[in-house]
Amino acid sequence: MNARALCSLLLLTCFLWGCAKPPRQELVTAQAALARAAAAEAPVLAAEEFRAASNALRDGEALIRRKQYQLARQILPLAESHAQKALIRARQEQVAREQQKALEREEQRLLEEQSHIASLPPEPKPVRPTPPPPIAPDPPRELPLSYRVRGGETLWTIAARKDIYADALLWPLLYQANRDQIKDPRQIYPGQTLNIPRQISEQSRQDARQRARESKIFPMAP
Repeated sequence: MNARALCSLLLLTCFLWGCAKPPRQELVTAQAALARAAAAEAPVLAAEEFRAASNALRDGEALIRRKQYQLARQILPLAESHAQKALIRARQEQVAREQQKALEREEQRLLEEQSHIASLPPEPKPVRPTPPPPIAPDPPRELPLSYRVRGGETLWTIAARKDIYADALLWPLLYQANRDQIKDPRQIYPGQTLNIPRQISEQSRQDARQRARESKIFPMAP
């Protein structure tokens, strides 16, 4: 046997010897990947991917038991790949579920808050102070239509009274209205009852004031 043939035989032997070894590392890697997926609830959250990984791992383990190591080396990486996909999918589902739970908790909190607010008694309406009733003006004082003379009074002082004319210069009006009992405007007597004219125009008032100013009967007139 020449050296070249010997070398080829050695290479073939090494290859067959290597293939004859069970794929322990691939088996451990696939099992670990499947275990991580299972811990992340992949059987529930990523059932399809996890099932594919489990089936591939089961097939790989069966091939190893039958010492079909070459086929096992092809199947076990598929088991690991499916397990990795199942793990990623499960973690995504976990995040989505946590977000959904957080949203539901927030909605529940808002509902409870609204229920609490609805159960509170209504706020009392502000009470506006009742305005005091308007003060009714004093009824107009009826002015007398007659006046009984007292001692010491004159037409001047009587016209100056507030309940008569409140203007002493209007004494000629009293004199004119009582000519039947007053002959001299300077002479009136206690007990006399004088008529008090009320329906007097402004012009009549002005004329009476003018006569009073021009008269010398009551020098006190301005």
